[in-house]
Amino acid sequence: MNDPNVPPEQGGAEGYTTRAAYSFACLSCGYGWEQQFSIEHLRDPHGRPMVEYWVGGRRVRSPLTYPTCPNCDGHRVRVMRPGRVAAVRRVWH
Repeated sequence: MNDPNVPPEQGGAEGYTTRAAYSFACLSCGYGWEQQFSIEHLRDPHGRPMVEYWVGGRRVRSPLTYPTCPNCDGHRVRVMRPGRVAAVRRVWH
């Protein structure tokens, strides 16, 4: 039986989903936030691997290639491991 959380090339099912979380800091306005993503691993019509990022049931652009600040719509955004923004907020509050 194929495990849906294992890539097909490692014996898993085609079309598996993983989850990822990132922290973000806008270098234009200073806004910081954290976001969780569902990442669907698929194949395009030519059989090449591709991924789709989803948040709250809505498809979004990859946060790694085109991050956008929800506060100012800027694209000068630093992407960090999850928990970085929350750690700073704990210090300041």
